[in-house]
Amino acid sequence: MKLILFGGSFDPPHLGHLKIIEKCCEGFDKIILMPSAQSPLKLNTPKAKAKHRIIMLELLIQGLNQSIRIDDWELNQSESNYTFLTIQYLQKEYPNHLISLVVGADQLQQFHKWKYYKKIMSTVQIIGFNRSSYDVLPIEGMKLKWLEKFNMDISSTEIREQITIQKDYNGNNLTPAVWKYIQENNLYGYE
Repeated sequence: MKLILFGGSFDPPHLGHLKIIEKCCEGFDKIILMPSAQSPLKLNTPKAKAKHRIIMLELLIQGLNQSIRIDDWELNQSESNYTFLTIQYLQKEYPNHLISLVVGADQLQQFHKWKYYKKIMSTVQIIGFNRSSYDVLPIEGMKLKWLEKFNMDISSTEIREQITIQKDYNGNNLTPAVWKYIQENNLYGYE
């Protein structure tokens, strides 16, 4: 059985995330979406509370007929979490699964800064997805497989900024359900 781990802040989850999930549905038996509490390499904590990000993820994937699970394990850790610890957790939860890890081009550029990055590379297959604004080469020893015919440049940070300054943002790059949820819950400064 093949399992893919797709982690991130999902703050908010957008159409780029959905396209990655749909692409992963083609070749994997199970997809684990793992919202993070705080990325060790990011200075800012997520703007939306964990409960909102989980609900938005549920709204994002509604209608997909795949084995997709939103796992809040990282959100429930009392200390900073590292991807390698998440992988160890999944290995215990799914001992008969081959685990792959989805990593975006922005994170691939700094993969060498991840804690235990060499252990991660020797433990899981890395699945990369690209953005047009990045030109990333894998670090030495990385078994990197790019998602074929995938190149999307959507940023949660930019979406949040557009909502906050209300630059005539109409919810593009979000599913209608996620955009409605943001509006109804006044997230990211929406009023």
